[in-house]
Amino acid sequence: MKKRFSAVVLITLFLLPAATAGVEFDDYFTSGSLRIDLYHSGAKDTEFYSVDRIIREKHWGGNPNSLIDTMNLGEYIFFVFDLDTNNLIFSRGFCNLYGEWAVTDMAGTSPPAVFHETIRFPIPAKPVQVKISRRNRENIFENIASFVVDPSDYHVRDERKYQYFRRRALIDNGDPSEKVDICIIGDGYRSDQVHKLREDAERLVNELFSVEPFRSRKDDFNVRLVESVSEEAGVDDPREKVYRDNLLELTFNSLELDRYMIEANNRVVHDIAARVPYDRIILIANEDKYGGGGIFNFYCSCTTDNEYSGYVFVHEFGHCFAGLADEYYSSEVTYNDEMYPRGVEPWEPNITAFTQRDKIKWAGLIGDDTPVPTPDDSTYAGVTGLFEGAGYSAKGLYRSSRDCIMLSKTMEFCPACRRAINRMIDFQTD
Repeated sequence: MKKRFSAVVLITLFLLPAATAGVEFDDYFTSGSLRIDLYHSGAKDTEFYSVDRIIREKHWGGNPNSLIDTMNLGEYIFFVFDLDTNNLIFSRGFCNLYGEWAVTDMAGTSPPAVFHETIRFPIPAKPVQVKISRRNRENIFENIASFVVDPSDYHVRDERKYQYFRRRALIDNGDPSEKVDICIIGDGYRSDQVHKLREDAERLVNELFSVEPFRSRKDDFNVRLVESVSEEAGVDDPREKVYRDNLLELTFNSLELDRYMIEANNRVVHDIAARVPYDRIILIANEDKYGGGGIFNFYCSCTTDNEYSGYVFVHEFGHCFAGLADEYYSSEVTYNDEMYPRGVEPWEPNITAFTQRDKIKWAGLIGDDTPVPTPDDSTYAGVTGLFEGAGYSAKGLYRSSRDCIMLSKTMEFCPACRRAINRMIDFQTD
């Protein structure tokens, strides 16, 4: 396949430094956030977006000094342009459930699918053009959607929902614009189980901040809980023919993988999250079954009462927060070989297809005496190197360490993951 550069890609590669330096928040934005709910539809070879609704929200928790995304993470990216000047004023990389479905065999054998997702940015002072791009098989962004948004249009909603759900600050370190803001929402908790929701959230947050680099960077975070309640306890488990009246509609068996619990009612999730400033959303399910899920800049989830719930909470937040890839390569997954095409360098910061030392993303962390690739034996325990096996593949993809939270049920991130997490914290707080 020939490499193709769309107009959006040219803007990203060549104009980004100048755009980043020239964008002042007060020149283009007002307080609050503009939320665009989208239908994301398609089949194996087709894909398109349509707008569901646009909502003004009270809170924007983002960093006004990091309006343009310089991280180069995510399967997708959206750009916001000032309509009068065509200046790029905001961008964010992200992933979504559609993108995961598209690399399963279901995408080639099932009818077209429709998923619901959300993009958010500060409320613009004037009309803007929004463009959404997706990486092709060679990791080059290509434009797939474009639409104009006028924030003063009477179709843009100002509604507020779930105002009766209480908000509780679990960690409060100051101004949301200077912190990473996490919103936790419970699913499958009855009104008489709110005390359990609080205890579960506090316990899992403590697990997160017991692990480096989150432990050392705790002062850079705010964590808020929205005390949402459901009619019934628990969440759906289709393989067991169990269906609950749970508010978020979280369910096991997402994408036909029993332990994967990531499908939820996206509208409701964001309606509830709008109660607080947030950069990332975590959903916790009142269940004891092993399960969860995490998608970069989408949301992540886990059950609360399994013996490995703390591990899953941290692991899935690694996906959601820093775009970390799974480093395991022997467990059952639902994805096919389209997930990581052979010979193409993955965008995730903790895995690589390169074996040349100077091209490895974490090359600066590898000692001169460490062989590359690195033998996966006890001699190199605790050594940063290039270990084969990552990204659901035993061959052709590599990780930085013999073990990591993204690989197994340990509670320590590898050096490449720690560096990626610190980089994301810096982007959202500096």
